[in-house]
Amino acid sequence: MKKLHLFLLLVFSAGCFDQGHQQEVGDIPFDPATDSPNFKICGQESSIKQYYVRGSSHTPAGYEGEKRALEQAFLERYNFPVSESEDGYVTIRFVVNCRGESGRFRIEQMGFDYQPRNFDPELVQQLLEITSSLDGWIPISREGKTCDFYQYLTFKLRNGQIEKILP
Repeated sequence: MKKLHLFLLLVFSAGCFDQGHQQEVGDIPFDPATDSPNFKICGQESSIKQYYVRGSSHTPAGYEGEKRALEQAFLERYNFPVSESEDGYVTIRFVVNCRGESGRFRIEQMGFDYQPRNFDPELVQQLLEITSSLDGWIPISREGKTCDFYQYLTFKLRNGQIEKILP
């Protein structure tokens, strides 16, 4: 009987692991508390690529109109008053699926000293709303098939104003 219990425990445990994939830094697993259930990835969690994936059979991801169009979207819509206390970086990480839709947004905030800090919630909300409304994402193409990918935008802020958008 002990051997049967041990066998069942091992079989059950083996089914709980994502075989061949360990979660890596930058992965964004689905969180039912914050993520829209309507956003669906096209492949498996383990197949989501980084935005910079390159190679002979890869076409890198991008944005329609490239960086200039992305920056223009923020220039037209971002409207936060000048504030001397709002200096540093806000990074928004997210997933773009094979249809060019974005979801699973995560926000990180830090000062110019690279220490965590909190910006004015209205400022962060504006950046998130503009980022989540961008609809020009171009998915990665791998061997003729479009793929999901991770993307991030880092906003360098000085006095509450966008000084630069990275990458």
